[in-house]
This record gives sequence, structure tokens and C-alpha cells, in this order.
Amino acid sequence: MAEQQDSWRVVLFTDFTADAVVLAQQILAAAGHKLVGVVTSPGVRGRGRGTHIDIVAAAPRGVDVLVSNHPERWAAMLAPLQPDLIISASFPWIIPDDVIALPRLGAINLHGGLLPERRGPNSFGWAFRENDPEIGFTIHWLDSSLDTGPILAQVREPIGDDYLDELLPRVFAKVPGLLMEALAKVAAGDPGTRQDESRAFYANIFDEEYRAIDWSRSAREIHNQCRAWMGGGRGMIPGAVGTVDGQALRILRTRVTDGNPTADAGSVLTRDGDTLVVQCGEGALQIVESVPAEA
Repeated sequence: MAEQQDSWRVVLFTDFTADAVVLAQQILAAAGHKLVGVVTSPGVRGRGRGTHIDIVAAAPRGVDVLVSNHPERWAAMLAPLQPDLIISASFPWIIPDDVIALPRLGAINLHGGLLPERRGPNSFGWAFRENDPEIGFTIHWLDSSLDTGPILAQVREPIGDDYLDELLPRVFAKVPGLLMEALAKVAAGDPGTRQDESRAFYANIFDEEYRAIDWSRSAREIHNQCRAWMGGGRGMIPGAVGTVDGQALRILRTRVTDGNPTADAGSVLTRDGDTLVVQCGEGALQIVESVPAEA
């Protein structure tokens, strides 16, 4: 069992937003711990979020900040900080074993998605694609593989008919409590719950073939397809593409509605300005927001 101590020295790995640094510092301070370092990254060329500059600016005075795309150098650079714990919260690189081995208590990761079913960078997108009833957030121990370590804490949120931008505020509101729960388990030496590999799935970025809409499918399947492309995977262009009245549209927001069983799949049932109702193989889809496919 890990030895309890009053205050830990914590290093945060993130490229999410500046708010992630502020929130982490507040939660750690409330738990009696100290943020001593932040590691961020411009990201792989062409795929970075560009948030590293804001993260540097948000770091509290006296906190060391490392901006690097060179994982092989991190252990040597971070060793002088003598971290007790590493927290990773949305980071574009796999953290090397020699870095994970640095802190006395280990390293934990905040994963947007439910583990083990939704590992990888596109967990929310696949949750919509597979018609999952819930999305969620997981905190787990870091190990040498991606999103595979034992689970410390997890929260779930029903999906219903909502889009990700409607769900995430409700999920993120629960993350501070989730992190406090995980920190308490770290302090208690909790090894976490081993993930069931038989349920594991790696949620990778979608192939472009999945973007094309087949109107002969059910309205529910197409609705999920459109929501899946809004799922927030790094570098994904939002929207599924369907042809309506001869025009290719990148469809961003939809709702399932009643259709006309005698109408052909893909035909427009009603049109009110930019809002369309299109017949599907089963049911119909109201297109609430779309742009030309080339936009």
C-alpha cells in the first residue's frame, strides 16, 4: 500500500486547453497537493491543436513548463522536479515507460470515454456509431500501452438523442469529483480494477468510407452516423455527406422523425428554408444544419 503523505508534487501532461491547467491546479490545491510542472506539446505536425501557447500562459507562477515533441528527452528533464504523481489529461504522445517510472506513486490518465470498450482517440465518435446508451469519462493507471491500465474511477452519462456538444458539459461537470475520487484511491494505494480485455475496443479515427450516407439505412443509423462525425476525434472534419435533391451536403445536425413508408429513400418529404426532412429506409431524418459538401 502506498504511503500517505500530506502533499504531493504533481506534474500534469496536457494539450487540451488552458482551463485544464487551471482546473488541475485548483483540484490539487483543494486536496493539499502542489502542481510543480506542466508538459505540453505542439502535437504531431499538421495535427496539433495549437493550444500549447495558451497552456504556457495559464501555468501558475513558479510552475515549470516543458513544451516538447521529443518523448525520449522527458525523463531526464523531469527528474529534477522529483514528482510524486503524474497526471495525463489529453496528450498527443504515448508517455514513455521511463517517465511513468519517475513518480513515487505512479502515473494516472484522464480518458474521455468508457474503458475498456472505448479506448483510443475517437471514443465518443464510436459511442455514437455503435449506438451506445452512454458516454463517460475514465481515470486509470498509466502503463506501457494505450488506455489499458487498471481503472480507478469512472462516470457515465446517458446519450439519448443529444449531440456531443450537449453532452460534454454534463460530463465535464463530474470530472472534478472524479479526479478527487481517483486521488483518494492513489493515496490509499488502490491498484485499481483490471480491465476486461474481452470487452476492449480501440476507437480509431474513422475511415472516409463511413462519411457517405446511404439513405436506404434507417433514420436512427444515419442520425448516429452524423453524430459520430461530430464526436471530437482529433483532426476529424465534422459531418457525414449525403446527396439531397442532387446536391451533396455535409450534414452536421439531425433529428429522427416520422417518415412516409410509401416514399423513396432519399426523397425530400418537406422543406422549410434550410431545414429538410428526408425519407430513409426506415423513418425519416430532419436535417437541422448542413453545408455544401465542398465547404
